[in-house]
Amino acid sequence: MTDVRTTDVGIEFLERLLERSERNPDRSRPASAAPEYDRLSTAQQVSRFHDLMIAAERFGAVDVQWGKRDRGHLIERVRVRDPELLARQLGRPTAPATAQRVRQVLLPVAEAGEPWVASLLDEMTARWERGEAAYRLTAGQADAAKEFFTLLASISRQEARGLDARSFSHQATNDTKAFDRHASRLAAVLGVQIGQPGAAADVIWTHIGLERFSHPVHLRGPVAVEGAGGRLVDGRAKPFASIHPEMLLQLSVLERPTAILTIENYASFNRQVREIEDDSLVVYTGGFPAAGVIELLAKVLATVPADVPFLHWGDVDGGGVRIFRYLEENLPRGPQPHLMTKALAEKSGQPADADPSLASIARSRSAIRELAEWLAYASDVRHLEQEALDPAPPARGVP
Repeated sequence: MTDVRTTDVGIEFLERLLERSERNPDRSRPASAAPEYDRLSTAQQVSRFHDLMIAAERFGAVDVQWGKRDRGHLIERVRVRDPELLARQLGRPTAPATAQRVRQVLLPVAEAGEPWVASLLDEMTARWERGEAAYRLTAGQADAAKEFFTLLASISRQEARGLDARSFSHQATNDTKAFDRHASRLAAVLGVQIGQPGAAADVIWTHIGLERFSHPVHLRGPVAVEGAGGRLVDGRAKPFASIHPEMLLQLSVLERPTAILTIENYASFNRQVREIEDDSLVVYTGGFPAAGVIELLAKVLATVPADVPFLHWGDVDGGGVRIFRYLEENLPRGPQPHLMTKALAEKSGQPADADPSLASIARSRSAIRELAEWLAYASDVRHLEQEALDPAPPARGVP
């Protein structure tokens, strides 16, 4: 058999043929290509190329079509006859075989997470079988793929919550820099998983509870943090107070609030605490609430009577609806919408396209499902940024 190691142009040519065959295994016609004789600058190179094609044909891997008449000494076209034999001729396994081997290595890691992690492995394996990269990982990068799935499985088990990226990375993989190596592909996968494909990375990290460093929770209302030397933070301070998540063990509710109101936008939060004088507890979520916000709200909701109204004020758009749903899914009891209605959006909002990705919320038992349905399917959708509205006491939040 011809020594393929010395026939670079021929090897590249056969590799391309095999890749075309593997990327479309169900094609009606076998993959084929015409030789690029302009890359063969000497008679010796042409001879070596021909020898390799003839050897591959004798092996049963390809069919060689020669030219006619005055071109009878040149190869017109080469077609793949048997991809598996061609792979053997090239001294490597087929893409499907490689993909399945890597899948067996990764399956125990993926199955340690939630079912969607194993489903992602199936999706990536199907692409590897066609010789394609999946999330910029090839089947030949088994170690990197294992690291990627280790991080995903850990995230799916909620193990990133409350940790900064380096601490989580070390906990999951024993390598503080593993998360950074996979951050963009993690964000791409998780964005789809939470129904926000293409979302900014900081939105994704907040959603999974990952924090570079915990941010203080801004609020105003009848809560306080008590220390050995006295009161450390009084939530009734004006215009508002800030409580670091590490202080939450010392948090207490001083008296029954008239309502609990969470607010997505910082400008709206500032207006609410400065312009509305009441006895409610107002908490700034900062978009998707970080782990500290969720922990504080969970503690307050478990402390105050169940008849204390709990409301959320956010944008009337896809992001605002998803934040509302996130609060519902991560707290002991969910909020009711405050200033988040179709009527207000129709009156003060801007025209927008429907967002079918909100369908799952529209089909749920969410308190905001009717708004989600309108935003997902209506022909007259309008988005409303909460800054366009004046703040209102929670009791008058729903017109």
